[in-house]
Amino acid sequence: MLLKHEEQGGGARDAEGGRLLSFSSPFAVREAYVKLRTNLMFCVNAKGDPCTTFVVTSPNPSEGKSLTAANIAISLAMLGKKTLLIDADMRKPKQRKLWSVHSDSTGLCYHIANIGPLGLRTVSSIPLDIAFCGAIPPNPSELLSSTRMKRFLESARSLYGYVIVDTAPINTVADAQILSSMVDGVVLVTRSEKTTTEELSLAVDAVTHAGGNLCGVVVNDLEMKAGKYSHQYKYVENNGKGGSYGYGYGYSSRRPQQ
Repeated sequence: MLLKHEEQGGGARDAEGGRLLSFSSPFAVREAYVKLRTNLMFCVNAKGDPCTTFVVTSPNPSEGKSLTAANIAISLAMLGKKTLLIDADMRKPKQRKLWSVHSDSTGLCYHIANIGPLGLRTVSSIPLDIAFCGAIPPNPSELLSSTRMKRFLESARSLYGYVIVDTAPINTVADAQILSSMVDGVVLVTRSEKTTTEELSLAVDAVTHAGGNLCGVVVNDLEMKAGKYSHQYKYVENNGKGGSYGYGYGYSSRRPQQ
């Protein structure tokens, strides 16, 4: 079997102050991810089958894709779905830092290059496994486009209810485009007042040209008024092939009245 549980981990922790999703996260944050999770679960691939494998990328660096990928995976696992989170950003991997794991002796790059173990970590409180990247390799694009990577994703698809793949920014390198053709759907993560319309358009074109299925756009850091809670939500046509969902979310320090 290609995937093997090799190490048990603790609960989700974020090195920068607890931003990983949990049952104690602010109400609006949990609701935003429930909304995102629900719509991803209704996405279908080109064959009309439900999407179960997703690439999460962004137009540019520092737009929140890694945290969003982790929280999508956590949200699915909170629902009881057996989920695998893969850190396939072999340029600047972030999942180890998010989860406060420091060892680089195992990881995806070792496994795909066939020089070491994958070393899955298992979150104890929810059915979530994590494949960290490992040391940064000299040839990320070659590893990600390899037959061994394709087989790894096929094996993951057969063993997990959902597979979430964190990848490098799509406007920067080709890695996300390579992986887009291997999964059911793609989620683009943008940052409010940072990502430009042109940058988002280039990212959408990159997904389309790679044959990827754009399932949605997440907007991070929308400004909220004190004491308010809302979602910005719209349906976006996807080149006549169906549709993709756009999300905006934010939260204030006060929980709304029920």
